[in-house]
Amino acid sequence: MADGTPTVNYGWIKPNVGASADVWGGEMNANLDGIDATVYALASSSGGGGSPYPQDNRIINGDMRIDQRNSGALGTASGVYTIDRWGYLGTVAGKLTWQRQASTLPGFPYMLTFTSLSAYTSAANDYFYFDQPIEADMISDFAWGTASAHPVTLSFWAISSLTGTFSGTANNQNSPFRSYPFTYSIPAANTWTRITVTIPGDTAGAWNMTGNLIGLTIFFDLGCGANGRGPANAWGTGNLVGANGAASLVATNGATLSLTGVKLEIGSVATPFNRQSLAKSMADCQRYYQVLGGAQILVAGYNGAGSGINNCLPYPVVMRASPTVTFSGVTYANASSLTTGGVTSNMVTTQCLITALGSGYAIGTMQMSAEL
Repeated sequence: MADGTPTVNYGWIKPNVGASADVWGGEMNANLDGIDATVYALASSSGGGGSPYPQDNRIINGDMRIDQRNSGALGTASGVYTIDRWGYLGTVAGKLTWQRQASTLPGFPYMLTFTSLSAYTSAANDYFYFDQPIEADMISDFAWGTASAHPVTLSFWAISSLTGTFSGTANNQNSPFRSYPFTYSIPAANTWTRITVTIPGDTAGAWNMTGNLIGLTIFFDLGCGANGRGPANAWGTGNLVGANGAASLVATNGATLSLTGVKLEIGSVATPFNRQSLAKSMADCQRYYQVLGGAQILVAGYNGAGSGINNCLPYPVVMRASPTVTFSGVTYANASSLTTGGVTSNMVTTQCLITALGSGYAIGTMQMSAEL
């Protein structure tokens, strides 16, 4: 259609493969021998289901549904997480806004949108990007940094007020830095485009392939300067965010770029976007950030004047690591000085002081962050 709304249904064809073929995630599978032209029907060209591997996406919150921090509010801050699992950095303040918005793409109700606030020419050391760091234990089967490194495929839907070639990077975020700048094309303004990028496995470099540290970060370039860009479609050294010559969102006042349906999977084939329950998506996000909010009783007890009370509060989801805990909107009854005692990956001890002999409590909101 003229407005870019996809209407065509597709079938996903699994070809006839042999036992030695590198298929479906780069793994040899003798059970696939002789399977011929099995069709997995998709609900629509937006990738509405049909994948036989419901947990193969290494991106969390790729459909931009979960926004615990902002609930869809407009943001301008830099060096922060926007919606869950998606960070933003701009080395010059006030050049971009970010926001979870309603999407016009069927099957994807939400998108993450960046909007330029001026026509800014990036200096060599300027960085503007959004990204998702991925935990090492989530990508151990990539085997990057070894001779057995597998390719991966990044797919997503993009829409922009601009046309042209945009870019991003796969980056190890580890010294010495390894980066793979990639490009993607948006041929028509204000029209949804499905993007597929295959990234060859990196056989060199230092990659965290196990543990709870960053294993891989996927960057999307919004207008980095020359020092943050490099040659496209090749692994190289350097902490890069994008590719040489790519479009710059910050260079055009009012320009927008929105993404949704982001998926990263092992292998060289882009499969449909995974449909997860809201409970599963929320739990995946809560491994890194969660909130106990509203009129939550954070600590309560009985004691003498000036004495302490404490409670142990378990988290809804065990976190990646012991989080940083902050409080907001705290009110007290016969108590003061709310702090934390012990903090672990599955619970926190809260404590405060009783003002006068008797019962007291503190209520408010508690935020726990164990982001990468």
